[in-house]
Amino acid sequence: MQRVSVTLLILCLLVVGCSSAHRIDTVSLDHEIHYKLQAVPENWPKMSALQLVTVTRGDEQNTLLLQSERSEQQLNLVALTAQGISLFSLSLFKDGNYHVENHLPGINLYPSHMLADMQLATWPLTNVKQGLLGASITQQQDARIISDLNGEVMRIRYTDTTTTITHMRRHYTITIEEIN
Repeated sequence: MQRVSVTLLILCLLVVGCSSAHRIDTVSLDHEIHYKLQAVPENWPKMSALQLVTVTRGDEQNTLLLQSERSEQQLNLVALTAQGISLFSLSLFKDGNYHVENHLPGINLYPSHMLADMQLATWPLTNVKQGLLGASITQQQDARIISDLNGEVMRIRYTDTTTTITHMRRHYTITIEEIN
């Protein structure tokens, strides 16, 4: 009986340890450059999307599927392996708080960093400007450029079906392709 109770306690702690609620986070983009995650924008239209996300850093390349669902009240994200195994889920609420559930303990994909990159690329520019600290962002016809006094930090390029986020200083590229 006591062994069963200890086993149940350990399982409960593992489940609780994999799920966490967060207040608004600030994500480091570079030395002295930060982005404060923003709440879901007002009057945001509902949307659902499935995207293929490829992260490239040097010779290493990782791919995942990202299912997102957006309403006026919240944004829900689920990251999946190419085989369909759930990696994590994230819900961002209108008040700016968010909840993360890591489905594979021990693998840290930094959901807050992924959310920051998504916001930098897709949130309304006025919202992004409110969260960007230590740098500025400019909008061109097919790109957003984040820069500081030392030059370009990130470039976000848009085509009809692809968004490419290139971080010049951390030497990685994220390619997001719309599937549906």
